[in-house]
Amino acid sequence: MSSKSLLLGWLIALFFTACGSKQYYTPKNISSGVSTTSSEEIVNFNRVGATLENGRVLTRRGELKLKLKDGYKFINSNSKGVIISNKDGKCIVMKNGKTQTIKFPKELIAGTIIDSSLIYILRDNSFGIYDLSQKSIVYNEKGEKVFSIDTRVTNPIQVEKLVVVPLLNGKLIVLDFKAHKIIKEILISTESSLNNIIFLERFKDTLIAATPYKVVSINNQGRREFKRDISEIIIDDNFIFIFSKDGKISKLDRTLTVQDEKKFKFAHFSVSTIYKDKVYALDKQGYLIVTNKDFTKQKVYEFPEVDGYSFVSGGYIYYDGEKIDLNSLNYE
Repeated sequence: MSSKSLLLGWLIALFFTACGSKQYYTPKNISSGVSTTSSEEIVNFNRVGATLENGRVLTRRGELKLKLKDGYKFINSNSKGVIISNKDGKCIVMKNGKTQTIKFPKELIAGTIIDSSLIYILRDNSFGIYDLSQKSIVYNEKGEKVFSIDTRVTNPIQVEKLVVVPLLNGKLIVLDFKAHKIIKEILISTESSLNNIIFLERFKDTLIAATPYKVVSINNQGRREFKRDISEIIIDDNFIFIFSKDGKISKLDRTLTVQDEKKFKFAHFSVSTIYKDKVYALDKQGYLIVTNKDFTKQKVYEFPEVDGYSFVSGGYIYYDGEKIDLNSLNYE
């Protein structure tokens, strides 16, 4: 037999061995779950919202009274206004009942309105300040080039008189947006790909940031790290819940010290949330785990498998045209 034939045979055997050895979450006790058909699939999502194929927009709290034109996606919203954008660099800001269209050189993928300014991040990892009153860019900087990003993009946040800008290459920029000056740069992670910041929140006196592979807490007492292949992060009361891609749910304090932990063997979480003091984690196969915050009680419901994007909004899980009401589920 030729060396080429031997190599081909070895590759085929390796392929089927790998496929056959793939293991799945197999809960012992399963309850039937009932979902409703929402008839609208998610076409885009980020940390704070999801855009459906018919133009409707979901946020963590519920649906916005908004319907987007084809090609536009939801970026962010707060009391100051709503931001949407498309791939051609067009950005629309809806503020105080008025609509303003902005043309950026690259696609806007993250942004936050603060006072009369739009703090933005573009697809090429450039960031800056657009003055909505002057209708012009008043500050712009370019971050390091990136070749791939995780879809769970997060937006800049305001911390007192400063703005923290989450870049696509694992860095945080602390910006004085009034003086148009960088105060500090914080490196969160140095992974070569999929290294953008996917989570950024202020947790009392601590800043919590994460890339897909690491969570970092920063405060006056210093910096702490928690390494994990991350599916979701949720801050609830005085704890941080980390849902990892290997089926583990961890409850941490502000120092990122594990307080409780539970492993659901071979589970691969598609979406997770904490709602009305219950923890929910949906496995890719459609098994929805419901547990208490100490992981001492649990129940597993069976729903259709997950093929596409998923998002939690206002007490419902949306995915693949399905809608699950979390109010109807319990761990008792």
